[in-house]
Amino acid sequence: MKASSLGLFAAVAAATDLLIPFYQYPADKGAAWNEVFWSLGNNTDLTHTLVISPNNGPGGAAPDDNYAAATETLAKFGNARMIGYVHTSLDDGATRCTRPWNEITNDVNTWFSWTSKAGVKVPIQGIFIDEAPSDSANLDCVTYMRNLTTLIRTADAQRIVVFNPGTVGTGLQPYYDLSPTFIVAFETCFMTPALARAEFDQCDPKWGAWTPYDSQGAGTSVDSVLAGLGTTAGSAKAARTAILVHGFHDTNGPQQATEAVLGPMIKQVVDKGIGAAFFNTAGYHTFSTGPASIGAVAKQLSAANKGK
Repeated sequence: MKASSLGLFAAVAAATDLLIPFYQYPADKGAAWNEVFWSLGNNTDLTHTLVISPNNGPGGAAPDDNYAAATETLAKFGNARMIGYVHTSLDDGATRCTRPWNEITNDVNTWFSWTSKAGVKVPIQGIFIDEAPSDSANLDCVTYMRNLTTLIRTADAQRIVVFNPGTVGTGLQPYYDLSPTFIVAFETCFMTPALARAEFDQCDPKWGAWTPYDSQGAGTSVDSVLAGLGTTAGSAKAARTAILVHGFHDTNGPQQATEAVLGPMIKQVVDKGIGAAFFNTAGYHTFSTGPASIGAVAKQLSAANKGK
């Protein structure tokens, strides 16, 4: 993308969106999603981009009754954007861009068929591509992601496209050049590895050590991400970068997980021009657990956007 276009994007994307990996099953016709409904209704100025994934993708040709009812409710909120989940690997991300083309494209087409299928009104506005590559040395991966992005936007150039490599990597620039809406350049946990609970946290202790989010001070993790991307706060690239932070409980070492600590962390994300962010206490399947419930995070993010 040309520099002038990037500048325009940065101008229109000044606010930081809430990007939610929304993998919780909407039991009882969506009652399980009440925390998110509340967040949408009480933070109407905040865009909630929700990644929907019934079964590691769309699952069937149409949503079941619970998904149909719950997503229809989501669609009533003007600040909700639903995007469908797909993944690129066959081995949980160990080898990326290896999923057969017919499989991943079938998922993409199934997602967009939800919008027009008889009796179903689920306005899927884009695609979240999990297990995306972070290394561009493999040119086949660049081609794979280019073709996938083109497919997604064939019918509508404004469709949302999110790449999730989950790490800064050493070669993300060719993927930024493909003009995705966001690249999740950083995914980590707040708590120290010793405090991780396998049944509760996305950062599984068996994965080994990680550097807890902002353990060196508020804003330091974002600074590290921006430096790794070779960019600065407030840049066009920052506006197309997203971060996901799980496990906001106990401590990251110097700080306890409280709403008083969460607020300044979110403010740093907004002040540095990051395009989208997610903080959560529990795993992907629970969004009402504090201190970083979705409602609390949305409130803090909305306030930070207003104060920018």
